[in-house]
Amino acid sequence: MQRPEYLALDGHGLEYSRQALTIGELPLEVRAAALEEATSTIAKKTGLVAVKRIPFGAPVFTAFADMNRPKAKHHSESELLLVTGDDVPLGYCPSYD
Repeated sequence: MQRPEYLALDGHGLEYSRQALTIGELPLEVRAAALEEATSTIAKKTGLVAVKRIPFGAPVFTAFADMNRPKAKHHSESELLLVTGDDVPLGYCPSYD
């Protein structure tokens, strides 16, 4: 699936069009499916067990068993585990890769 166009702002506050880069830049109706895909992909990458879908506005680590903020900070994929679901890059969603 092709990434949708997203209206972003440049350094001067002017709008420009580019492809969506994160789940939060997707249309509302496809975000849940993208979060499902990202959850599976991140589980495989990190070796963690997903217990629910990554929440849109909560940190990624909250979707995984026995994971909390201190553990996430010391995980080899800490940078990814500490972002919120809306900031997960679309590279973790096979449909948009």
